[in-house]
Amino acid sequence: MFQSILAATDRISRPDPAVISAARLARMSGTPWSIIHVLESASILDRRRVLHYRTGAEQMATPEYRTHIRRHLKTTYHDLLAWAPPCAVHVATGFPWREISRQAGRIRADLIVMGPHSDIRSKADGLRVLGGIGSTFEGVVTREHGPVMIVNQNPCRPKPSFKRILVGFDFSGSCEKALHFATALARFNRAHVDIFHMLPIPPYPKYDRENYHADIEKTRDRMVSSCASILGDLPHRFALWGGVLPDQELFKCAAKYQADAIVLGSHTKDRQGKWYAGSTVEKISQQAACPVFVLSDTPGLPLGAGRTREASGDSDGDHTIRVFSRRHADAEIH
Repeated sequence: MFQSILAATDRISRPDPAVISAARLARMSGTPWSIIHVLESASILDRRRVLHYRTGAEQMATPEYRTHIRRHLKTTYHDLLAWAPPCAVHVATGFPWREISRQAGRIRADLIVMGPHSDIRSKADGLRVLGGIGSTFEGVVTREHGPVMIVNQNPCRPKPSFKRILVGFDFSGSCEKALHFATALARFNRAHVDIFHMLPIPPYPKYDRENYHADIEKTRDRMVSSCASILGDLPHRFALWGGVLPDQELFKCAAKYQADAIVLGSHTKDRQGKWYAGSTVEKISQQAACPVFVLSDTPGLPLGAGRTREASGDSDGDHTIRVFSRRHADAEIH
């Protein structure tokens, strides 16, 4: 399924579920993989000045210190490195999202695995706690062409097998790309695909039950016509739900169908020169019990192929995440 996997971690002494998941995926398919850790900067003016991972004291990221961190990471993940395919450990300085993207370009990774790095951390080696989604997550997801797999608190099972895949679909190009990826993932795992779409229930007095059911049928037909050629003969189901908050409805759907993975598409949006990750993807990525794959809507690579962009990892565009923005009601279509 993947030819090269990059695991990004902000932890050093504590095992990261994202790294564990990347190792298990690599082992399952015999795929080479890498770990990257970007040292925490002590100065925005000189990213080479970092905070010591234990004492918090400022110091320069000398080659000796970086070698020490690399060895520490290898000790932390000794068991993973013993049974997983060959793994390179990279320690960098700079803006985390930029270094992760740059390293992904260098190794031609077609999957990046990371956690929803929060700006709020405990003092115990960067343990993520609830808070903002974090600039690292946002920076990587809004710039990558290929899939970024977000792992929250629970790593993949020892033998990852995504048998039930839930896809958020709003008829956009990015969600169509996400569905293409989900079908490739499903064929590889011989899985079932559920295609989720939320119909917002409008608070209009004139929106009666007849209008409601008409919208359901219209949307159902549109989903079938849009997805049929992509899904082919894969076992699937259309889940058309009514609600107000897309992330809550998607969580309910994921729990009901016991989803092993959630796949979401993103949308490009530029607000006054700054790029944002929308609240739906933020909440799903930060709270989902299963892995979440996010794909941007820029022209990407054929699934399973290596990268084509420059090894610097920088792309021309940036892509804001926003999902499920159509008009929409309370039905499931089997």
